Amino acid sequence: MPYASSPELRALMLRACRVLHHFRIVEGFGHVSARIPGEARILMTPRIALGTVREEDLIELDMDGRQLAGGGRPALETAMHLAVYKRRADVMSIARGHPRNVAAFACAAEPLRIAHGFGANLGHVAPVFAKPVLAANPELGDGVAEALGPHVAVILQANGMLATGMSIPHACVNALFMEETAELQLKAMAAGLQPKHYTPEGAARRHGDDREHEPIRAWDYYVAEAEETCAWE
Repeated sequence: MPYASSPELRALMLRACRVLHHFRIVEGFGHVSARIPGEARILMTPRIALGTVREEDLIELDMDGRQLAGGGRPALETAMHLAVYKRRADVMSIARGHPRNVAAFACAAEPLRIAHGFGANLGHVAPVFAKPVLAANPELGDGVAEALGPHVAVILQANGMLATGMSIPHACVNALFMEETAELQLKAMAAGLQPKHYTPEGAARRHGDDREHEPIRAWDYYVAEAEETCAWE
C-alpha cells in the first residue's frame, strides 16, 4: 500500500535519524515514530540502525500494529510506541534510544530527578519502568505507558530511555536534553556535589520561561551540527 504520510513528514523523520545518530542517542539500536495527521496510523523507523535508514525503509502501522506501508521490518518494541499513543493523546512523536549517561541511571533503575535548566523541559523527573526486558509485547508496552504516566520521558531499566514530544523535532530535543541533563548531574555527583533538584512547580516555571522557542532553537542547532551546515563550516 502507498504511504499515507506526507513526503515532508518522512523527510523530517530521516532528519531525526541523522540527528539522533550524530549525537549518539542511538547507535545500532533505537527508533523514532510519529502520528500521521488525519490518519489512525503511525510512521516509524524500521528494525535497523537509524544511521542507515532510507525513505523506502520507513514503515506505517495501524494502531493495532498491522504494517500498512513501507519496506522495513517493525521494531521489536512497536507495542511500546502504540501503547503510549493510545494512552496519551497529546503525544505526537516518540524517540527511543540508549544514550550512555541516561543508561547509567537505567542500569541502577534510578529515576532522573531534574536539576539542570534544559532538563526542566522534561518536568521535574523522568520515572523508571522497572523491568529489565524489552517491551516487545502489548502487556509490557502497557507497562511502559503506565510508568510514563503524564511525564515527558521514562527510563527503561537496563535499557535506555523513551522521550515524547508534540512533534518529531520536539521528541528528539527532549531526548537530547535528557542525555545532557544526565551527563551533567553524573559529573556533579562524581565531584562530590549534590545536585539541587527542581520541584514540580520550579520545573514548570523554568520550562515556561521559553517554552515556545527553546526547543526550536535547540533543534535548529542540532540539525546544523549533524548535517555540517553551521555558519562557520
